[in-house]
This record gives sequence, C-alpha cells and structure tokens, in this order.
Amino acid sequence: MTEKEIKDFVKERYSKIAAKEDSSSCSCCSETGVDRIIQQAKAVGYSEEEIKSIPAEAIFGLGCGNPTALAEIKKGETVLDLGSGGGIDVFLAANKVGESGKVIGVDMTEKMVETALENAKAGGYHNVEFKLGEIENLPLEDNSVDLVISNCVINLTPDKSVAYREVYRVLKEGGRILISDIVTEGHLPDEIRKSFQAWSECIAGAMEKEEYMETIRKAGFGKVEVIDAHFFTEPGLDERLKGKLISIQIKAIKTPSDSGFIVKSENNDCGCEGPALKPSKTNETSEGCGCSGETVLEKPEIGESEGRGCEGLSPETTEQIEENDECSCGCGGEFPDESLVENPKKPVNTINNSFLEDFEKFARAMGIVNIGYTRVNPELVNTEEPIYTNAIVLTLEMGEDIIETPPGSKAQELNDATYKKMGNITYALSDFIRSQGFATQVAHPYGSMLNFSPLGQEAGLGWIGQSGLLITPELGPRQKISAILTSIENLPVKTHNEHSWIPEYCEKCGKCIRACPEKALIERKTCCGNKEIEFIQARCIGCTQGCTYCIESCPFDEKGYAHVKDIFDRINARLKDRKN
Repeated sequence: MTEKEIKDFVKERYSKIAAKEDSSSCSCCSETGVDRIIQQAKAVGYSEEEIKSIPAEAIFGLGCGNPTALAEIKKGETVLDLGSGGGIDVFLAANKVGESGKVIGVDMTEKMVETALENAKAGGYHNVEFKLGEIENLPLEDNSVDLVISNCVINLTPDKSVAYREVYRVLKEGGRILISDIVTEGHLPDEIRKSFQAWSECIAGAMEKEEYMETIRKAGFGKVEVIDAHFFTEPGLDERLKGKLISIQIKAIKTPSDSGFIVKSENNDCGCEGPALKPSKTNETSEGCGCSGETVLEKPEIGESEGRGCEGLSPETTEQIEENDECSCGCGGEFPDESLVENPKKPVNTINNSFLEDFEKFARAMGIVNIGYTRVNPELVNTEEPIYTNAIVLTLEMGEDIIETPPGSKAQELNDATYKKMGNITYALSDFIRSQGFATQVAHPYGSMLNFSPLGQEAGLGWIGQSGLLITPELGPRQKISAILTSIENLPVKTHNEHSWIPEYCEKCGKCIRACPEKALIERKTCCGNKEIEFIQARCIGCTQGCTYCIESCPFDEKGYAHVKDIFDRINARLKDRKN
C-alpha cells in the first residue's frame, strides 16, 4: 500500500460522491438521501440556520465538526479551506468575511471543484475561489492567508507533517488554524489500517492524539490548543473501533517565537514563553463537597523551564499536588447496581420526540430538575471507560437542610442520603430507557467514572464556578449530578452554552474562597501576574463532614441566577458607557 495508491483510491471515491455515483461517504460522514445528509450536518455542529444560508448542493454530509463555528472569523480576512468539497465551509466563511474578505477552497478532486464552482455561481458568491490542488503542495503564495480551516480531511493524507508545513508556509505571521479531524486513542487493528476503504472513511489514516499534536508543533505552530473533543460514534460502527475514535477541534497560531502544547485553560494567553503547564484530567468524585472540576497542574519535565520567563510551580505547590493526586476525602465509594431491567441484546439507536417527552416527564416526576444531552469528552473520563459515549445528564436539588446544617456527622448523613436518592432515581430512569429497547450504562453520582461538573457544562446546563461546582439557573451551585450513558445516537445535543459569562462574575466575587474554613480553595498568582484558583483536595471536608460553606456563601444560591445576571449586565453596561 503506497501513498500514491491511497491517494488514488481516496480521489476516486470522492469523485464518485461529488458525481452522486456513491451514496456513501466517509465513516464520519455517512448519509442516505437529503434528509440524512442534513441530519448528519446538524449532528457534527451545523445549525439549521447555517444549512439554510448556503446552496443545498454544497452539503454532502461530510465532516466531523464545524470549524467555522469556532474559528472566530473576522470581516476582511482571507480564509483557506483544505479539502473544500462542495463548498459548505467556504460559503459559511464567506458569509462572515464579507465582501472585503476572501475565502479559498482547495480540493484534490476535480469533480468536487467543479461542483463547488457551480454552487458558488448558484449562490451568487463573489468573494470565493476554488482551486484544484493537494494539501501537501498548496497552490498559494507564502504568507497569504489569515486563517486555515479544514473539516475531517487532513487524516486522509498519508503525510500529515508535510501538509502542516504547507499550512504554516501559506499563513501570515500571527495567522491561525482551526482544524476538525479524527484522531485515535488506542490500537486500531492492522486489518483496518491496511484497508483502502478505511482510509477513504477517515479512519485508517487517523493518528494517535498525542502524535497528531506533536506533528502540528513540529511544523512550527505555537499555542496548540484542543478546544473540543468527543468520542466519535455512528450507526453500524465496527465494534473494534468503539471508544477509540475521537473527533477533535484544534486551534493553533503561526508564531515562530512561541511553541508549546496547551489544553484549554483559563490562563493560556498569558504570553509566557516555553511549554505551558498542562492541566491533567480533572479528578472529580463528588458534587456536593467541592471535589469537582478542579485543575491539577502537572509538573514540567526536568529542564523544561530552564532559561524561560516562566519558572513553573513552587516546591510547596508541587508537594501539594503530589499529595493530592487521589481524592482522600472519602468520595467515590462503592455502590450496588440497582438495575431491574437488563440491557437489550440488540439495542435501538434512534429515538423520536415522543420518547423524549415521555422520558423527561417521568424524570421530572421523580424530582429531576435539569436534563441535558451531550457526547462524552474523553478528557472527562476518570476511571472506567464508558461503553456508550452519548450522555443524558441529570441534576437533583440539594435540600436546604443540608446547607443549613453545620459540618459534622449530621450534615454528612444528609449529604449521603441525597447521593443515594440521586442514584436510585438514575437507575429507575435507566430502567425506563432500557424498557423502550435502548441500552444504558449508569454513571452513579457517588462514583468517579466521569467528571460531572464539566459534563453538565458541556450539556449546556450551566457553567463551572470558582469552587469547581456547576452553577445552573435553576439551582445555582446547589445540586447533585449523575449521568446515563446510552446507545441513543440522535440525542438533542446543544451546540451553544449561554452561561459562559459566569467565570467573569466569579472572578470578581470570590466569596466561596473566603468562606472555606479549611482553605481548600486558594488564590495564587501565576508567573505572569494573573490569578488562578487552586483546589487542595486533602483540605476539603465536604465528603467527610458534609461541608457546604462554599455553596451557602455563593450569590447564585443566596440571591438566585436571575438576580446575579441582572447585576452583572448592569455593571457591564455602566462600564461600557464610561468607555464611550
């Protein structure tokens, strides 16, 4: 299997797709008929409004993300789309750059370029251009574009290092990339790696995640950032691939003086030279105690900060991190499987609206306050790998009696009772889903399989505050969270979270930090003068004594979400008026 043979096969297959002679598309993009194509486009992040705004013939149902949604495209920019296909991302980007900007699409398939040109004419686009070419040898001048986007295409090339060096070449200084692609986590069978069909289906050419990131760094890019990631799945996916394919969206900048791999963090733009300190997976075990959503910084490797402006962590902080690598407060205990209904042997994978209505009605009757839907981000998996990667996220109110009871055995008893109640409800709802023919796996609220607060944030239920707890409009920080992982593949996943203003308010508030009697939340300055909150697990008495002082002091609990949002908006409005 040579590089030429792979390219020829991929080119032939996509030529047939463009000519509508092949009704299948790549594994991350299969479809049958117009409705299926549009459904797939929505599933990977395109809104109905975006779909309606461009020529219908531009939508093939190809891709594993929507790079235009996260690329922060500005008016007047020159944008390059690698593997532009029928032009979907080119046209969406063209709508954003305006008449003063330009979008260029490059595709190695002649038939795709012809189709895209026809679509541009049909849509009346005058600020777009389509070129025939390969991403390893781009037909563009050096330093000529502001932004490069691509949607599940770079994994189709056998030599990704050459492709990324070409991308670096054509970008202007300070230019950026926003790439949607498929990477792997775990070994793929040789049979799949050597399959021409699997190459054309965006699978065989997918690299291990860390290797992929290193390839981008070696091409010269700095500030390489994973801004979204979730396990990839689809109907009929080979069992050997489940849990091993990840759809990611990556952002990076062409800045020769800067290099380093950054996982999404609040302080990534501090300007420090050298590799950024990398947050590890959050180590969450309990929502009520504050042991959730914290960031534990890994120590840089020996010599990593030598000669840099960033000295890294102090010895004292490093010792604390080593001590607190495991939660020592008693959370994450064992609990029995309370399922009364077995998983079906041949589970159903799709639902209709009436099922969701019935499920949500049942859930609310059981006391569930919030229900959200999301795909499980691999970064949120702590211990046991999930069998299914589609999640139904649930919240239950923590009673006022828990909040009003001082830390101690009584408070802990009330806290444990709420966990047990949430677990019972979660199993009952899981049984309901199983009885309808779908498969489930329960992520118990007292367990440590997943990081629940970030999962709730990804489901659009709220946003994580400085205490590490999820803050929602209905309950503020006063809730327990659980999840049901399921075989259902068409859950109504939200692509927008309107609660992203919360961290800005929390940063100015800080009441939870001052209220913690054990100083488990501490504020410290970074090397660049910024501030960050460190959670010290060993000091937290939430799991052992039911402490809820961080919740009780929170304005979102005391005054309510709407009141806090109103104050936040009025303050910002006054600040804006002063500037004007």
